[in-house]
Amino acid sequence: MKRKIHREDIVKTGLDLMFLNGYHHTGVKEITDSIDIPKGSFYNHFSSKEEFGLAVLQHYCDNGVQFHEKGLLQSKESPLTRMKAFYKGMIKGYVKDLDFKLGCVMGNFSQELGDTNERFRQVLDDEFNKCEHIIVQCLNEAKQSKEIDNNIDTKSMGAFILNSWHGALVRMKSTANGKPLDDFYNLIFTQILV
Repeated sequence: MKRKIHREDIVKTGLDLMFLNGYHHTGVKEITDSIDIPKGSFYNHFSSKEEFGLAVLQHYCDNGVQFHEKGLLQSKESPLTRMKAFYKGMIKGYVKDLDFKLGCVMGNFSQELGDTNERFRQVLDDEFNKCEHIIVQCLNEAKQSKEIDNNIDTKSMGAFILNSWHGALVRMKSTANGKPLDDFYNLIFTQILV
């Protein structure tokens, strides 16, 4: 009896492989072999590798946006406390669980595809903007509660935090240690947002 192949199972398997190996270094055969399905089953769900890659990226981004919302907007802690805990938790994950590897699919795909594939670039830009907006919302709450200086331009600061975090992730992978993440945290939370 044939087992039913769900689109979500293929996407999750592809995400794991593309996170580890990148988009260009992950083939359809590798995906289908990994989930033990024939290629035809893959193409029943996706017309091309590009469509599949976009589904993988959207799945990751949807989870990432929810993660940002939960960590930065849905806690009863003060806004700045939420933000500190959010980044401390991610740093701990990269140190303890990931051994300074992988980074972020959005960052990885930006480097690999952002300047060569317009469809990926647009999704990435839209999703980064969503994350930035959540950071800005948290900063606005921090400003209203007088946790941060009233003169801080929260829109510019939100962009700076997002961009600095992703730069720190790239540097983390090249140094194979957590210093870039610690530098990010210390600069933002002990020198800028004080």
